[in-house]
Amino acid sequence: MSTQDRGNGEPEPGLPVPDAHLEMLLRLVEAQPGAAVAVTLTTVGGIVSGSLVAGRVWAERWEGVVARAVGDQDDAEQVVLLPRTVQNTLDDAGPGGLHDFAHLVDVTFLSAPGTPTCPLWRGRVSDVSGWSLGAPAAPA
Repeated sequence: MSTQDRGNGEPEPGLPVPDAHLEMLLRLVEAQPGAAVAVTLTTVGGIVSGSLVAGRVWAERWEGVVARAVGDQDDAEQVVLLPRTVQNTLDDAGPGGLHDFAHLVDVTFLSAPGTPTCPLWRGRVSDVSGWSLGAPAAPA
């Protein structure tokens, strides 16, 4: 997520303003190999909860998920290694040093019936309208 200002330090109207606290968490997980922070995010698509991890950790997990899904197919290796190829090409931080994407593992979708889960989630930081630390507790 990037913002442009009008020369006076104020962001242009209509452009997303970066959340310094969320950016700090993103930098924390990028700086600490293997770090994960439980978060719940409110996005334009709903509420999602999981462990916030570095882009590289997410890409490694992707490789395992795709490898299990495609099995021994001839083209499997190219699909499996796609995130690593992209990660090696791009820096995790976008223009201005701010993160464009958040990466979650062990995800639960809280706004969908039946609380479905999935191993991976990747979303634009600019689509996060709110967040909290931790995962929601199961109803008693």
